Amino acid sequence: MSAIATVFYACNKEKEDDPGLEAEKLLAQACLQQSKGAFVSNASPYNVYLFSITDNNDGTYTWEWRVRNLTPGNGNPGTGTVQDLSHWGITLGNCVKPENIVSGATSTNGTTWNAFTPEFKVDPSQDCYAQSIIKFSLGTSGTNISYYRLTINKNVSHTSTVAIYKSGSNTGCGTLETCGFGCD
Repeated sequence: MSAIATVFYACNKEKEDDPGLEAEKLLAQACLQQSKGAFVSNASPYNVYLFSITDNNDGTYTWEWRVRNLTPGNGNPGTGTVQDLSHWGITLGNCVKPENIVSGATSTNGTTWNAFTPEFKVDPSQDCYAQSIIKFSLGTSGTNISYYRLTINKNVSHTSTVAIYKSGSNTGCGTLETCGFGCD
């Protein structure tokens, strides 16, 4: 990639030990405030946030989300812990269509990326959300950050978006709110 313009966001980012945490919290609040009338869900047991949107200078834009389990454990009631994430998915909103998705990738370290072909469909492995999503099959391990990318061929803004998480039988599955594709 040549001259890359990157904009950093942090929607639903909580309790992370990054130096810019306060600035990221402000950006997260701005993202969620810009999406009036957006889906408001229960609190997520995972820290799921949009980290950056990169203009690849070729008509495509790479969106990167990061996910961390802040309280790993067995997820039993009363323990204050959450099982590792099995996988998660995100809706596309109203302005991005499946044909706008160019590629997807996941990473356990943010350096080595594993490409996958994104599919927009219902995830039959969970029963808490019955609409189509882009599924990221990588989960979490302990408190390590997991990294997720989608590249699209459309320049859109960010807005509050529905995401779905799936983990073990104790933590289960559910919906959360994070930043995703919006309309200009």
